[in-house]
Amino acid sequence: MRTPENVIYTDNGYGPVSKLAGTACTIGIQSFISNASFDNGTCKLELDWPLQSALNHKDIVPAKEGGKRKILVALGGGTFDTPSWQACSDNLDAFADALVSFVKTNDFDGIDIDWEDTGALTKPGGYDAVAFLSGLTRKLRAGLPAPQYIITHAPQPPYFDASFHGGTYMQVMKQVGTLIDYLNIQYYNNGDFVGTTGSEQAEKVAGTTDSPAFATSIVGLVAQGLPVEKLLVGKPTTPHNAGTGFLPVDEFCSDVVAPLVAKYGANFGGVMGWQLAQSPSSADLEYDWISTVADALSGNAG
Repeated sequence: MRTPENVIYTDNGYGPVSKLAGTACTIGIQSFISNASFDNGTCKLELDWPLQSALNHKDIVPAKEGGKRKILVALGGGTFDTPSWQACSDNLDAFADALVSFVKTNDFDGIDIDWEDTGALTKPGGYDAVAFLSGLTRKLRAGLPAPQYIITHAPQPPYFDASFHGGTYMQVMKQVGTLIDYLNIQYYNNGDFVGTTGSEQAEKVAGTTDSPAFATSIVGLVAQGLPVEKLLVGKPTTPHNAGTGFLPVDEFCSDVVAPLVAKYGANFGGVMGWQLAQSPSSADLEYDWISTVADALSGNAG
């Protein structure tokens, strides 16, 4: 029987994934492969400082605690702009090969694709985002076979809205959804799709209070045909880790997580937290957030 995932990212050198040892986290994601460049058909991946530090300190294998959790590497984020993604699309084979090699060489259990290139959707010309994301997923899965390796994506909720440039991720899921293990949906920094209060987020994030459900909520996405076991609610762990969308963890668990667990039980995909540290530069880590979420996922929300 599956259990909902308790996923946490880290992009802070004070809190690498090795700091997840002893926690209830089931998947840790070390960020970021932050860019890529190409020369004569060869891809060079660029790493941000927290990821490079984690590799230098050999944090990846200890973070697994002998198989207690999977550790992925995150690709993308805010530094990956449209020209960078365009270059990756133009050199898809070399890009995918470099990513597969990086995952295997550094003992990761898979990769998370954090594509946030809204500019590619709003400006004419350039690359086809759906074709790129689908093609990249296919090539990564060919090199990183299941179940040994996990492939996740971290879309923002507007990318599931058909009225927002065609619903990019609904199209991606139709093409390669069977190859994607989880969607770490970023229910933050998108106010109209998230809300601010617990009751608003029960409606727009969980989707458990209205009928029909808000289209990009978890219940709404299930109604559109996405499998609930692949859908994770992503939230900032502190107000310092996002611009908007934060809820105190007790309120988040009672208003969002608990209703989804009540509705779907163990089939619910789970929760993603951004991130382990209290802020991008803080040495204080959010262990209580992880444990409180774990309780809620087991049906024991306070």
